[in-house]
Amino acid sequence: MNPVAQVLWFSAPVIIAGLLHVAVIRLDWIPALARLSLDAGYTVRGRRLLGDNKTVRGAVVMISSTIIAASALAWVGGELHRHLAVAELQRDHAALWGLLLGIGYVLGELPNSFLKRQLDIAPGAIPRNGCGAVFWTLDQLDSVFGIFLALAFAWRPDAVFALLVIVVALVLHPAVAALMVMVKLKDRIG
Repeated sequence: MNPVAQVLWFSAPVIIAGLLHVAVIRLDWIPALARLSLDAGYTVRGRRLLGDNKTVRGAVVMISSTIIAASALAWVGGELHRHLAVAELQRDHAALWGLLLGIGYVLGELPNSFLKRQLDIAPGAIPRNGCGAVFWTLDQLDSVFGIFLALAFAWRPDAVFALLVIVVALVLHPAVAALMVMVKLKDRIG
């Protein structure tokens, strides 16, 4: 099977969930959950743990949407899904696979948010000093590492697949963000 097609199929549930999450933010759906920050306002060294942008709504929407997207792709994809799936769990238990993808995505973003809050870097901002490229790369890949970690008990990618996922993330993440800016779902890329 074509590894690029497998990488895209592997990534599709999270991409779909991310698009839905941006729409939920933009349309201000489930506002009560948007007011609940994941860090509950706790601070470390006088700085917020994660900040106001990491919300219960975001976690709930990303995880549930990833479950739904993985399940829908398995159902709609049928035999194609069976061929493109990278693991038995993905092929035979798409909802559980989606749950792990969603949890990995959400948890993968937290260390980067924590680090940025501790360094007084605003949410979504890239520092102007020499660390800008490092933080931009972390912003694109933090969730990829979280996903790989969450899936580790059921599946581990080979080096080529992992590298392809990283390359696709570095290309697709900013490309999808640019598309969302064009259709006014987001205010800026990043």
